[in-house]
Amino acid sequence: MAELAPLSMLFLALLVVVPVLYFIRSSRRHEEGSSRPRPPPSPWALPVIGHLHHVAGALPHRAMLGLSRRHGPLMLLRLCELRVVVASSADAAREIMKTQDLAFASRPMTPTGTALLGDSPGIVFAPYGDAWRQLRKICTLELFTSRR
Repeated sequence: MAELAPLSMLFLALLVVVPVLYFIRSSRRHEEGSSRPRPPPSPWALPVIGHLHHVAGALPHRAMLGLSRRHGPLMLLRLCELRVVVASSADAAREIMKTQDLAFASRPMTPTGTALLGDSPGIVFAPYGDAWRQLRKICTLELFTSRR
């Protein structure tokens, strides 16, 4: 009976500490998240494949049409490890391609890209900026000239 008392005290302490830590962590997350913009709406997802099951099938374009009717012209899809913003109206596409073009100009470096290319992103995954423009000029001069 004497051995049971320390275990019950430990259980009681865990029963009190774990919910308090969870509450503190969730309140901090809400404070930090308030400065970040909310992502576009998205359908429910499965853990590993994300939203791929919504789109897979014989007619994926019809599945995308149904998703856009349910979630609006701008939605977020997670296709395995890749997050994709889908614009399914002309106005949403214009907003992304014309107004917010610099925000969407760079490609994210994925774990697969890191495994294939290493730490150097090259021209494919280089962030948009002066270095990318310089790499593009070099590639244009070397690949599209007929000097050889």
